[in-house]
Amino acid sequence: MKKIFLFLLLFTISFSVAGCFKKKTPKYPQVTLEIWGVFDDSDVYNRLNTDFARLNPRVADVKYKKIANNIPDFENQILKAMANGTAPDIIYFKSSWLPKHGDKIVPEPDSESDLARFKQSFIDVAYNDFVYKNKIYAKPLYCDSLALYYNNHLLNQAGITSPPKTWAELKKDVQLLTKIDKFGNILQSGIALGRAKNPGAVNRASDILMLLMMQGGAVMNKNNTLEADFHTSRLANIDPGVEALKFFTSFTDSSKPWYSWNAKQDYSVDSFRYGRTAMMINYSYWYDRLKKSDPKLDFSIAPVPQTTGVSAVNYPSYWGLAVVKNRALPQNANYNNDYRIKVAWQYINFVTNPRNSDLTGYDPTLEYLKQTHKPPARRDLINVFKNDVVLGPFAQQALTARSWRQVDNNAVEAIFNDMIDSVNRGLATYEEAVNTAQERINALVRK
Repeated sequence: MKKIFLFLLLFTISFSVAGCFKKKTPKYPQVTLEIWGVFDDSDVYNRLNTDFARLNPRVADVKYKKIANNIPDFENQILKAMANGTAPDIIYFKSSWLPKHGDKIVPEPDSESDLARFKQSFIDVAYNDFVYKNKIYAKPLYCDSLALYYNNHLLNQAGITSPPKTWAELKKDVQLLTKIDKFGNILQSGIALGRAKNPGAVNRASDILMLLMMQGGAVMNKNNTLEADFHTSRLANIDPGVEALKFFTSFTDSSKPWYSWNAKQDYSVDSFRYGRTAMMINYSYWYDRLKKSDPKLDFSIAPVPQTTGVSAVNYPSYWGLAVVKNRALPQNANYNNDYRIKVAWQYINFVTNPRNSDLTGYDPTLEYLKQTHKPPARRDLINVFKNDVVLGPFAQQALTARSWRQVDNNAVEAIFNDMIDSVNRGLATYEEAVNTAQERINALVRK
């Protein structure tokens, strides 16, 4: 009898204690998060998604889906999904999209309390691109920027010991690298610059021209609005838009000593990969593509040239993560949209912010960068990558990257390409081309 009593007593105590713990353990509605991205394959996110779901009791599962391999298709599919109610919870959000698509995403809850940490954690340009009226609309995964690709063999053959650091040095090197036959044909080009459209198209010509304008001090946006201003300079009494266009297109002017490009040239990336062009300006993602397509191509990367005597300016292109404002919830969902938004933002912070290694044993952001071979947007990780042979120049440039607010990045790119083309074809003077481009952008703003 005594043994039975003790057994019943222990059973009662154990049941009561278990009941207490059960009451203290919160039961949350569980969300299955869906992320849509571009370029990155799903295996990049396997570890990140598994660990976030394991650590967060509000999450049943996290699914990543690559929607497209190019930006226009991705953007179109995102907009279509938002229109018909099939959008995901989280999307890749381009750094230039906030003026165009900011109304389709929702800022971080209590953004104001996170602003100081955002400034401390990320590069300055990310604050300019993803923060508006003290609201954080997205957080960056990485930061790419324009840099100088150069063919080691061709520079060695020309007796050039190191890549140019300034545009003045670049013009001198181009004269040593460019080879022209007696009929005026360019046999070897020093650099792919000067054109935007086929034939002889230069990849990312619009971005390079924007870089040159900003290096010349162009304010780009009039009085902090979306209106364009390419004529006003912060640095000197010059017209930065006109001077940048003159410089860019001068590489197609056969009367210039640094003439190195014309309509007979191949597409710039192809000309570089085939060893017919010594230098090009482009983003970091081309490194892996070139190595894969032409393993024997001997090339290196250096910081993009700068203007002598002024502070460095670099031009970025990158993506962040943002939460879709409204999406159709599952029919059996026992949570509302606000709850979904809160959990989705917890995921973004998990992936992008510095984490305690006790939680995961690794830094999720660093894991992502290693998987994708991309340069960092987080300040503390720049030191990790700054001496990397490939990503080092891009990592260091992130600190001096600058952007400008574009009413529609696709339309602006087309307008810049038209500006270059109108000069190439002799349809407009430099001043007329810049004026027309500026007015076309401002007409979009006013519309």
